[in-house]
Amino acid sequence: MSNTSAPDDTPLVPDVDAVDHLRSVVVAYEGSADRQTLYPADASEIERLTHWLSADADAFVALDELR
Repeated sequence: MSNTSAPDDTPLVPDVDAVDHLRSVVVAYEGSADRQTLYPADASEIERLTHWLSADADAFVALDELR
């Protein structure tokens, strides 16, 4: 999370290498929502213990769907 902000008129410039920066894993559960976890692609096994974001898998959408 960041405490900095950009003006509303700042153009958003996509990071063309962003695809290579994150890995994604989906874990399916019986009786509850599947969970998707994102973590840095270059994270060590130890770093993955603390450098991750998880949410219900249906909360994620493909970026191309929103463009």
